[in-house]
Amino acid sequence: MIDRLYVTIDFGAGANERPVGQMGWDGRARHAVLEWDRTFAAAPLPISPVHIKSQAGLLRPTSRAFGDLPAVFGDSLPDGWGKLLVDRELQARGVRLDEITDMDRLAMVGTAGMGALAYRPAQDPNPEGDFDLDWFERLVPEVDGGATAGELERLRAVAGGSQGARPKFVAQLAADGARLRDHRAALEKGWRHVLVKRRALQDPVGTVEVEAAYAMMARAAGIEMSWTGVLHATSGEPFFATERFDRPDGGRLHMQTVAALFAVDFREAYLDYKELLRLTRFMTRDARAAEQIYRRMVFNARTHNRDDHLKNHAFLMDAAGSWRLAPAYDVTYSSGPGGEHTLTIADEGRRPGRESFAAVARESGISARRAAEIVDEVDGAAADWLEYADATGVPPQLRREISEQMERAAGW
Repeated sequence: MIDRLYVTIDFGAGANERPVGQMGWDGRARHAVLEWDRTFAAAPLPISPVHIKSQAGLLRPTSRAFGDLPAVFGDSLPDGWGKLLVDRELQARGVRLDEITDMDRLAMVGTAGMGALAYRPAQDPNPEGDFDLDWFERLVPEVDGGATAGELERLRAVAGGSQGARPKFVAQLAADGARLRDHRAALEKGWRHVLVKRRALQDPVGTVEVEAAYAMMARAAGIEMSWTGVLHATSGEPFFATERFDRPDGGRLHMQTVAALFAVDFREAYLDYKELLRLTRFMTRDARAAEQIYRRMVFNARTHNRDDHLKNHAFLMDAAGSWRLAPAYDVTYSSGPGGEHTLTIADEGRRPGRESFAAVARESGISARRAAEIVDEVDGAAADWLEYADATGVPPQLRREISEQMERAAGW
């Protein structure tokens, strides 16, 4: 079991890596505790400005929202697919599941996780060279049994600390869209950092094509998104690819999800878009960012994207400590828990429409005229759903199902 980790923040691209603190294990409390580095505490960066008000004393978890860890570092942990890989690898190496702590998992994230935080000693395998979708597709069904410890280690390494339930990996993608290589390699001209995911085994055929169509529709609606595309394995299985916004030009940006900023469990927390808009203004001091969240709210409501939980919204911080809104991600057709939006819209989760949108605008300082313009722009993009579905090859039955849901939402 790991009982000590050294935490740094590394913005890459020639920036100096800064020590943040030393993390230790409190055996009595059964959680991790951070002792701030003195130089960092003397000139701190606002790595979690809502939750952390001071770098004096020790930093402990305030709840079990992020397991054994303070939320700012718990946000580095993979969940879903990534957590499964970490735990399966450790078990394959003889570690019992009940012996694994979240500090052990952070050590596996090491220096190459999402965002800019790094953890040492890192349990990182050496970087590999090129690899392909066929290799990943072959191993996905074997994770629950059949994959060797070495294969699990490599799968975990290419997962890169990514979050979410679907099988995924991070990599560098060549300009020709055909070659992939290890995400830890030095970035060369013509390559880009990407996150690539396939549908889960229980997902319907067409899941990847739907997400690709939603990305096109979202951009048409004025929503900021990174580059997206669809890659194919030799079998024809599609993979959704998107450029990583935490790795601009070979550098690194610190990232925090809204769940981590509030130190709450995204599976249980109740929040309204009104609170998200207030948080956006506090974090960015940018009225345009608040309008962007409003636009995403309207889009999610109109297009039946109800899995809009607190880990699906994030902010990015640069080396100077300035925060901005991250591009939208995980934007796709989803019915959400119990058929409702995870984030309510003026307290409405099931049938949010123009009245709910207007109520959020009134409380968020967005004029009625501007709010109405945004709704009309989103509706204009949503009206072209069938064109985007045709462009990405969404299966006919799924295309019709989504059309029907969108038509209902447009009438609310």
